[in-house]
Amino acid sequence: MFVFNPLFTIFVLLMGGYVAKIIGVLKQKQSRTLLDFAITFAIPCLIFDGIYHLNLDLSLTLLILTGLMCSLLGGLVAVIVGYFFHFSRPTLVSMFLLSSFGNTLFIGIPIIVGIYDTSLIGKVVFYDALATALPFSLLAPFILSLGSKQPISLFQNVKRILIFPPFIALILGFCAKVVELPDFVFGPIRALGGATTAVALFAIGLGLGFGAIKSAYKSATIVILCKTLVAPFLFIGILKFLNIEFSPDSIIVILESSMPTMALAGAMIIKAKLDSNLAVSSIAFGILFSFISVPLLCYILL
Repeated sequence: MFVFNPLFTIFVLLMGGYVAKIIGVLKQKQSRTLLDFAITFAIPCLIFDGIYHLNLDLSLTLLILTGLMCSLLGGLVAVIVGYFFHFSRPTLVSMFLLSSFGNTLFIGIPIIVGIYDTSLIGKVVFYDALATALPFSLLAPFILSLGSKQPISLFQNVKRILIFPPFIALILGFCAKVVELPDFVFGPIRALGGATTAVALFAIGLGLGFGAIKSAYKSATIVILCKTLVAPFLFIGILKFLNIEFSPDSIIVILESSMPTMALAGAMIIKAKLDSNLAVSSIAFGILFSFISVPLLCYILL
């Protein structure tokens, strides 16, 4: 199946970073430098190019908002199941955040491009902005405050997102749509944006660790299943109930809603001193489980 081509690329890039750490060519802390490059330069270029050339429509926006709703419901399911397992409050809060927001750029882009083509990158970027970046920035402080003893400033988080390079690129991309930019302007932008997937996945692989799963395998399993299967199947159920045919846009949104846990969510959970082992395990094994969940969804949808 054609979906294995992008999955194989993702696997090689992830394992390349992981092997580089194991054999000592690079150190785990250097993953931060690579991610800084991706977040500060490569991703903003990718976002600007994608948003500038994206044709927006109301149906796509409604699909994305439905995808967000299904992802949040998936997080709620994870909390309910975790409650019956008598997990602690910090673990339940961590489970909700990890189950609700996915890695829609780093993992989502190569999968969507592998299934369709590069012309749909703008829709992936728009999904990430509307269903991941913005709601995460607004909701994460409140969610984390439920399980953390340390106060979390909403003002600081809003300020952080306003000066976040990908967010700035998103706004600039929308603003630039009012003028027609010459094509040569996008040469260096596309060159930098093209490095996003390779650099980001290699950096994630460089930072991967599997030791934490021993103490968090139950909660991590619930998070991974809710994030990669429950959320997209809720979306499929809604479309079936409303008798709406599967279009490329709806398939993109379903696949994006199934992406494994967002790395930034894990980082914020660790920073807030909640369930760090769960955060690390959900990110590492969520990516690996997507090699099963994504082909399954593609088999059903395509």
